[in-house]
Amino acid sequence: MRLFFLLLLLPFLASAKIDIALQSQLLQMAEVDQAVRKKLSDAGWHDASEELRNKVITIDKQNTLKLKALLSGRTWFTKSEVGEDGMSAAFLIVQHSADYKFKEKMLPLLKKSYTNGEGITGQEVALLTDRIRINKGQKQLYGTQADISTGKVIFEPIENPDTVDSRRARMKMPSLALYKKLLEKMYGLKEHPDIDLD
Repeated sequence: MRLFFLLLLLPFLASAKIDIALQSQLLQMAEVDQAVRKKLSDAGWHDASEELRNKVITIDKQNTLKLKALLSGRTWFTKSEVGEDGMSAAFLIVQHSADYKFKEKMLPLLKKSYTNGEGITGQEVALLTDRIRINKGQKQLYGTQADISTGKVIFEPIENPDTVDSRRARMKMPSLALYKKLLEKMYGLKEHPDIDLD
């Protein structure tokens, strides 16, 4: 009977480690981030008002400052501390930050988190890596960054494009060709009945 009780108690004890207040702060920041970006997307990336564009910039700055404050005295978060949702939320704030020095500082920590299975995905590491490289005038490694302003998916220059799929595979990402189709479907540029986004 005692063993059965302990087995029932284990999931509770595991979840009890999560810092609910910290997790809630991260989730709230991500919610604000996504809400304003949904408005921007609904308005059309190129037709949105200047006021809405400025609101995105303001929220990104505020979220960056809040995240830096939450990281004061620590390096990064753990999955056991904020849960997978909290980890994804924290990543989103880093990804959308306009502070590239901050992004560069966070990248090795996110790589370590991914390697340790702490809730950061290979795709998230790849996204941040490519954004930082492009900002520095370098070619991207994983092909995560593309321009769709012309109604077509045009990838930013890729380092050694012949081996991009092997780099993507190491990060547990689909091939570049499939990713292009996903982007085309997601942004309504082309129909791909064989791809289900749900």
